[in-house]
Amino acid sequence: MAKEIKIVRKDKMLAGYNGNLESVIVHDADGKAIETSNGVFVVVEGLMGGSHPREVKYARLATEADKAEDVLFIHNPEYMYDERLDKLADFVIPEGKVARAYRLYDGDIMTLTADLYAGAVKVDDELTVKANGLIGVPADVDGAKVVFTVIEDSGNELHETAKAFAVQVKRN
Repeated sequence: MAKEIKIVRKDKMLAGYNGNLESVIVHDADGKAIETSNGVFVVVEGLMGGSHPREVKYARLATEADKAEDVLFIHNPEYMYDERLDKLADFVIPEGKVARAYRLYDGDIMTLTADLYAGAVKVDDELTVKANGLIGVPADVDGAKVVFTVIEDSGNELHETAKAFAVQVKRN
């Protein structure tokens, strides 16, 4: 099986300049902190509490059942915790580490490599959250709070072997 690349470019994001960010630790459905990557979408479910700083919140990977919820976009600076790994494709957010979760606004644009989509996508497709924090083509977009439109096939712009697509946010 080919290694997943998972590279993200924040082309135009209001939250990065003018909006707000959440500090989160990503968990699985069973409540265990998990390793994750940039470019996934989460649902924030409240403060972590305990020994964590007061602003850190509990987040879990979004699923199709969450399409009516406010989903946030995960993106941390690509600082390599393992100094032996120096390629962007090697970057992960270790389990238990705080991640930045961006609130999404109309017009936000991001480019994601193909392995951050649940299934094949093409220009003009409308997408919503699917399984495991990925976005993909839904059966219908009715009831979705955040809808993405594929606006560009970016080819191999982010990585020489990974196809990428740019999406724009449209809130309902």
